[in-house]
Amino acid sequence: MPTLYQLNIIKRFSIAAIALLFLIVLSGNFISYFFFKNVSVDKSSYEIIDGFPFFTSEDDYIQFIEKYPYNPGVEFKIYTVLQHDTIWKIRSKFNISIETLISANPHLKDFNIKPGNRLVISAEEGTLFAFDDYFDVKRMKKIFNHKYPVSGKYKPGLFKLISPDDLRLVFFKDAIPLVVNPDIENLYKYKLAFTSPLNTGFFTSMFGDRINPFSHEAGMQFHNGIDIATRTGTPIRAAREGMVFHAEWREGYGNTVFIQHHDGYTSMYAHCFKIFVKRGDWVKKGDIIASVGSTGRSTGPHLHYTIMRHGQAINPLKFVW
Repeated sequence: MPTLYQLNIIKRFSIAAIALLFLIVLSGNFISYFFFKNVSVDKSSYEIIDGFPFFTSEDDYIQFIEKYPYNPGVEFKIYTVLQHDTIWKIRSKFNISIETLISANPHLKDFNIKPGNRLVISAEEGTLFAFDDYFDVKRMKKIFNHKYPVSGKYKPGLFKLISPDDLRLVFFKDAIPLVVNPDIENLYKYKLAFTSPLNTGFFTSMFGDRINPFSHEAGMQFHNGIDIATRTGTPIRAAREGMVFHAEWREGYGNTVFIQHHDGYTSMYAHCFKIFVKRGDWVKKGDIIASVGSTGRSTGPHLHYTIMRHGQAINPLKFVW
């Protein structure tokens, strides 16, 4: 057993060590605060939504990204939009989802990008977001139900305790953003409600006026959906849950399925090879309802996909990301 004298010596050394450690940490934070550059962001360049900062200016956000000194948790590049680029072409070019593009570009107010715009392109699928309070990361983990791994140098360092940065970045791999800016919030909610009817294929004809594919002499003709070309027999899935109210041949469209959804929405799937549902069936989002074919007036195997609300055709690209 140590003597009382020895215990007193140990106590004094412990107090001295703790005091020295405190001075080192305090000095380190002092030096960091005055001599090292912190991440400084003008508060007018972002707004707080549900407690999280969202940049409102493209220039301010890109400048923040380009000068960010820490590991954000994912590799990314800055892409300058070219002539004829669309958000969907960029999505296909870099093989990432629109959700990942949205999270990496919180300043986007819509998807009408223009030549010269700059976008942050993540190398992996997931949610990249900025935060101004370390505890917001824990809050986001809870929102995601702790499902996704988090990465990036987002924790305050020992010598940065009293010199916090204005904002930091963190990345949740494979997560889709659950909080977006108000400008695209409604559109994003509908995106979460719908899913793509095909897991493969490419767009061959878009929504709107187009040259009649069967007779160029007939001039322009309104196309009420999008055409997605892929191989015959590819499964077609219900874009959203609902009731099948048509599942048979339709003039011009061949084998066709109509599904009635909530909120007055209807989806149509045409030129099918085979139909696997019947009128009156209730289907869930993602259920296989038919297969791709070339029935009716068709130039090859593809899905003609239309979304309507109260009978009015809507551009499906607002829902098929």
